[in-house]
Amino acid sequence: MTGGVLAAKFRRDLRHRPAQLVAVVALVMLGVALFGASYDAYKNLDGGYRALFDRYRFADITLAGGDAEAIAREAARTGGVAAAATRTVADVPLRMPDGATMVGRVVGMPAGTQPAVDRVKLRDGAYLDASAPDGVLAEKHIADHAHLRPGSKVQVWRDGAWHGVAVRGTATSPEYLWPARDRQEPLPAPGSFGVLFAPEPLARRIAASASVQGPNQVVVHYTRDGREDAARLDAALTATARRYGAPDAVTRADQPSNAALGEDIKGFSELAYLFPALFLMAAGVAIYVVLTRRVARDRSLIGMLRANGFPRRTVLAHYLATGVVVGLAGAAPGVLLGLALAGTVTRAYTGAIGIPDAQVSVRAGTVLTGVAFALAAGVLAALAPAVAAARVPPAEAMRGAVPSGRGGRGVLARVERLLPVTRRLPAGAWLVLRGPARQPRRTSYTALGVVLALVLILVSWGMLDTSKATVARQFDRIQRQDAELTLAPGTGSGSVPRSGSGSGSGSGSVPVPSVLADLARQPGVSAAEPSANVPVSLEAGGRAYSTALVGLRRDTSMHRFLTSAGARPLPARGLLLGSAMRDRLGLKAGDRLTVRPSTPAGPRGGAEARVEVAGFVDEPLGAFAYASLGQAEAIAPGVRPSTVLVRFADGADRNAMERALAARPGVVAYTDARALKRAVNDYMNLFYAFIAVMLVFGALLAFTVLFATMSVNLAERGTELATLRASGVGRRRLARLVTAENLLVTGLGIVPGLVLGRIAIGAFLGAFDSDLLSLHTDVRPLTYVWAAVAVTAVTLLAQRPGLRALARLDLAAVVRERAT
Repeated sequence: MTGGVLAAKFRRDLRHRPAQLVAVVALVMLGVALFGASYDAYKNLDGGYRALFDRYRFADITLAGGDAEAIAREAARTGGVAAAATRTVADVPLRMPDGATMVGRVVGMPAGTQPAVDRVKLRDGAYLDASAPDGVLAEKHIADHAHLRPGSKVQVWRDGAWHGVAVRGTATSPEYLWPARDRQEPLPAPGSFGVLFAPEPLARRIAASASVQGPNQVVVHYTRDGREDAARLDAALTATARRYGAPDAVTRADQPSNAALGEDIKGFSELAYLFPALFLMAAGVAIYVVLTRRVARDRSLIGMLRANGFPRRTVLAHYLATGVVVGLAGAAPGVLLGLALAGTVTRAYTGAIGIPDAQVSVRAGTVLTGVAFALAAGVLAALAPAVAAARVPPAEAMRGAVPSGRGGRGVLARVERLLPVTRRLPAGAWLVLRGPARQPRRTSYTALGVVLALVLILVSWGMLDTSKATVARQFDRIQRQDAELTLAPGTGSGSVPRSGSGSGSGSGSVPVPSVLADLARQPGVSAAEPSANVPVSLEAGGRAYSTALVGLRRDTSMHRFLTSAGARPLPARGLLLGSAMRDRLGLKAGDRLTVRPSTPAGPRGGAEARVEVAGFVDEPLGAFAYASLGQAEAIAPGVRPSTVLVRFADGADRNAMERALAARPGVVAYTDARALKRAVNDYMNLFYAFIAVMLVFGALLAFTVLFATMSVNLAERGTELATLRASGVGRRRLARLVTAENLLVTGLGIVPGLVLGRIAIGAFLGAFDSDLLSLHTDVRPLTYVWAAVAVTAVTLLAQRPGLRALARLDLAAVVRERAT
């Protein structure tokens, strides 16, 4: 009997004003879908990377320099190591079939068989073969950019001239899923970097011309058990490598491509909880408001049921059931939508990056967690109204509604005393003010919905502003050059080989000062400066960090060194370090650290230097070490400028400048700084798409929360509004009064929403913060204005269904409902 009565009431409640519950179900659905999409995309990508790394035996640690053969022998005998292999790697100029030049990388591999570590996936063509000693494989990214295919010819700068090699096939490598040159330059401009896999003998000949003696790298792959103890193995193998003169050890986590992609994985994993939590919190607010109103409406009925013997736990369970039903109703479509979105996101991401064999899986854990989140949101939100219903005293409830005190009048009376001018306000204004003041709890929750919506909108919009400001800071304020010219290997303070287009030897040499003078005289060039770039390992307090030491003129105009206190000059002595190294190495200005060049002169390693930290620079991309050219040469003897930074005159034709400068004697590669900026913007496109989705979801969140709370407000005030109508207040005037009240409540939530949104932006950006990318919150003031305008517009939109219902209000029906 009891169950039948309450079941009938439950069905009637679901039919009565279903739009409110539909709005709440939509919020739950969006929250669960967002969780499923982001978390499963994170797991798909993470699992796909791991499977790919195992299939192609991606190195767990790479040891560079020193006596590679001896290091490989020691590593192979270490427990937990599955394989250790040597190879030759060198960065050299490359010329594509269309004449475009770049600084590329040649990686040695055995001919005829895949290596024991760091294998490749052949996309088309044939693998390396001893019968074709000058045949190479082109890595996917450069092959796609330069339209390389089997049979294409690529030229490599060797022995002072260009030498042709034949492309036998194209391949994908786990080392270059993202084509990062090194850890500090994870975003190369298209066409500025590429990788060729060459037979080991050919790789050694090419490397020798760049003063690199091969083999110069050891790549090590761990067993499954060894990977469980990777930290110990990393430390042991690094110590072994140091004994044999290898200055550089790069773990899998720090490998440039994996580190860049790993930051995205980290962002996915953290956002998988943060954004869905906002939606489920908003859903909880809406459920609480709807059920609180329902309990107030059912007060007399609850008293009657309790007087007829219905126990408290039965009444409690009845109202909790609404929260459970709403949670389940939102969870079911949310799970399905999340699964579909996860697959779409995974395929879109892997397709954009060029990752082979994308894995899309359905995980029972994700489904169950999403359902659990939805149920928790529904039950917890319904708990307070349900407990309040169970505690209703039967006798008091059956007496009907009894006015409780002065309602909002007490608050307004205090306002009148503080501001006497308010006594002259018209009656309509007092009506607008009295509504929110009379029901402070309902007003608070409506304002909370505004706050949540503003947080989501501001986080999305603020991240967009910050990303754009980051790109502008890096490429407009810090890096001032328009182009970077790579000089032929072997360039020193004395001379450089003359560039040529044939395959023979060079034809004489050109002094570097002459190269600079020649470039400075070139029409359209306003300045040209030399620059040196040395891979180094920085060590302090038992910790090490691999980066690049950039040598520049002390009075350089090509690079600004920005700190938290403003710009500063390059010191004559000491290093300026990226701010990330302050925490990574536990350093402060004035400390000394050890600098080990990663390209030592001999097999036992080169000299190391103790250098003072002159300060820290605040740069968005990478964490470099900067020094004057003289200081760089003192740290790494024999190092000479290898690039020239060029700035163009105003109005110069960039395409014409590229053709002219790339053809100058001694120049073997040209990199357009604007192309790098475009590459960063292209990389941000995925980020922008994500933000756009969040903006749409923020608008949906605002609409559904405000619709639910405002419709409850109108329902609770049905008798009052009907009385006003009966007293002669016109529909339009009544609509204006309700609109003013809704805008007032929205205004109460805007200021705290903007404040909390600003705080939330910093928290969300922290999910992407690392030594590779430093994002400082930079939100335009106009963004706050537009966010407030957007929420206000959503308020006006969300109240329209309620206003239409108000226009159709049946006065007689409202009076009958109130009487019964």
